[in-house]
Amino acid sequence: MAVWLPALAGFSLLARITYLREVADARHAVEQLGESIASSVERELDKRVFMARALSASSALADPDLRRFHREASGALKGSGAWAVLVDERMQLVNTVLPFDAQTLRERPPGLPLLREGSAILFAARGAATGRPVLGAFVPEAQATPVVRNVGVVFEMAAIQGILDSQNAAQGSLSAVVNQDFVIMARSRDPQKWVGAKAGPEIQRRVRDKEVGFGESVTLDGVPSLTFITPANRFGWTIVLALPKNALTAAAQRLTMQVLAASAAILAIGLAAVLYLARRVGAPVIALRDDAIRLGDDSVPPERPFPVLEVREVSRALHAAGRRSHEAKQLLETRVREAVVDAESAQAKLLEGQKREAIGRLTGGLAHEFNNLLQTISVALQVLERDAKEGRNARVLQSAKQATRRAADLVRQMLSFGRDRPLKREPVQLARLLGGSQELTDKAVGEKIVLSVDVPADLPPVYVDPAQLELAVLNLVFNARDAMPNGGRIAIGATLHAAASNALDATDQVCLSVADNGSGMDELTKVRAFEPYFTTKPIGAGSGLGLAQVAAFVRQSEGHASIDSVPGRGTTVSLWLPVAAADAKAPASAPATAPAPRVLPLQILMVEDDDLVSAVVVPALERLGHAVRLCTSSDAARQLLQDERERFDVLFTDIVMPGGSSGLDLARWARVHRPSLPIVVATGYTVREVPSDLELLRKPYEIDALMLSMLRAIEAAPR
Repeated sequence: MAVWLPALAGFSLLARITYLREVADARHAVEQLGESIASSVERELDKRVFMARALSASSALADPDLRRFHREASGALKGSGAWAVLVDERMQLVNTVLPFDAQTLRERPPGLPLLREGSAILFAARGAATGRPVLGAFVPEAQATPVVRNVGVVFEMAAIQGILDSQNAAQGSLSAVVNQDFVIMARSRDPQKWVGAKAGPEIQRRVRDKEVGFGESVTLDGVPSLTFITPANRFGWTIVLALPKNALTAAAQRLTMQVLAASAAILAIGLAAVLYLARRVGAPVIALRDDAIRLGDDSVPPERPFPVLEVREVSRALHAAGRRSHEAKQLLETRVREAVVDAESAQAKLLEGQKREAIGRLTGGLAHEFNNLLQTISVALQVLERDAKEGRNARVLQSAKQATRRAADLVRQMLSFGRDRPLKREPVQLARLLGGSQELTDKAVGEKIVLSVDVPADLPPVYVDPAQLELAVLNLVFNARDAMPNGGRIAIGATLHAAASNALDATDQVCLSVADNGSGMDELTKVRAFEPYFTTKPIGAGSGLGLAQVAAFVRQSEGHASIDSVPGRGTTVSLWLPVAAADAKAPASAPATAPAPRVLPLQILMVEDDDLVSAVVVPALERLGHAVRLCTSSDAARQLLQDERERFDVLFTDIVMPGGSSGLDLARWARVHRPSLPIVVATGYTVREVPSDLELLRKPYEIDALMLSMLRAIEAAPR
């Protein structure tokens, strides 16, 4: 009994631990499945709402004859498994599931509201045209004020049911999708019977009270279950998953029987050992105890060659149990990896569906990465140039540096055309701006068109946003190019116009003009040219937003635009821009090539996550005699600066950083906790505004420019 009772207690504890682990694993699997289903359902609904919003903005809705809207909507949704409807408060006006000539006014299913704003997913037990249960993603008509019609994208219930059918759920478990009205939209078991019915009272109460997570309930088909409810998504839909209680109790019964069987075996072994091998069984029992501990620690006990057969069998059983546990763990890890692969695949599909949004961010992201690469190349060339003697190698390095600067200029032009930012006005020299972007513009117009720029260098600066001005000029050049498919000439010019002495607004203006010798415009086209969405190009060849952007930019810049055009002779678009006031400040520009003065060795804290950049900048600074301490994240730098014993002469950080905080967050923290520490921030691209009290260094930078920025920061820092 002295051997059997501890063994029984140990196996009982092991069984309890194993049972709790299995229950925890089952609950975790249910949570993961619920989150996966909820994510898939929300993506499916978002996709339908996106389609509806796109259709709601169609100009065809303004036509009294809705035939064109029917044609556009049918083409847009072809192959998607969905169809479009146009409804007012009571009637269904258009349904693309039917030919337009077969359309008849039908009453909407009762209880469906007319949306004035936002979006909604509505369920109809009987569709007006199909007669089957359907779902619809509805949004208000975008161009109408007040809203009297809704545009909907209707789809079959099978789209939601298919999400549940594709899940790898546990045997006997149940999953269901419940909408905002507690109606079952999809169900993994008996969907034909329960889809369209109300969820049970307990589920309704928990959803209404936002009691998410696990709880006990009885399914509609009478199965007592442990039920998991996910938080409602933005449409009010929730996912309900039920795990039968008998599945959990079966595991407990199985483990109990295993404990009883193991205990009986140990009792038999103990009795035999006491009767026949009392003196020889002590050491094997201790070894078995150690093996049981190893088994409890998820280790595989060794198979021991004990002289007593019974003890040897127990050792073999422990070894087999440990091996099975190890194999089960490996199987679990394999399934987790497969789940990760599935999640990555779903993410890839989501990214593919969001391609248009990604295009807008792609330019900035690529420019940021290119700037880091150019930074590495630029500093490496500077280091090599310092060591190179006069001769061919020095000339080659100088050419490489010029190519690097040219690449950096091209990246800045990409950023000016690619990123969306608020209007930021500053004094701009037209000759310098247009000359700097002419190479890019020449390539854009093609070889058939001759582009000339005639802007006097002595023109006073205009007060505009330079990036928006570049975009406006580019839009005008593209419009001129499209008006000359067989080639021609585009001339960009600028002249100064002094304000009249008796004018209410006595401000000098510069007239920037873009002229072509293309097809020209008639009077009706010229009057409407600046209207948004107005275009004379074929469908798909233009959005009608180019000249609208130009007009909006000029208006925001306190100027105006005009068009002079004659059919067959060409078009001239003139932008009248205000001259910058004498006290207007131009953005500071640090000299890129001026050598930095010799300074005492500095203690520099450098924060840079890009290994390529730090691999060349740190040695370059050290060769100048400075001591550099490198951190690869803002969090690591903050932890270092919290130590008052650490002293630095300057903090030099990149803005875009991994982790929870950026370089700007680190700079703000340092302003509070290390107010006397000079700070220099470097970036090649950021959408966040950099405070004016920080020394900003644009990538790619030269080491001399970096040293000058550090000196300016040190001089400006509080003493």
